[in-house]
Amino acid sequence: METKKTFTVNSDNISDAFQKITYWIQETKVNITSKTGKPYIQLPFIIAFVIAILVPFALIIGIIFALTFGINITFEREHKKETSIQNNEIEPY
Repeated sequence: METKKTFTVNSDNISDAFQKITYWIQETKVNITSKTGKPYIQLPFIIAFVIAILVPFALIIGIIFALTFGINITFEREHKKETSIQNNEIEPY
């Protein structure tokens, strides 16, 4: 039995995808820690990405240090819970 999946591209899909990417970038942080867990650097993802693009040899040096000295590079993301105000009905007296 064959199944068919279709995906339509429209302004809603594009704007939703752009919003999800933006939220992901804002919520993600790059942590650089030692083997024992001592934190060295904690940067927002966008800053780490800009540094990697503008100074690519820093990225290569960082990878070499991570492999040589056992440094952990992790991407951490905090989920922000959205709160909504619910309408509470007030009973008449």
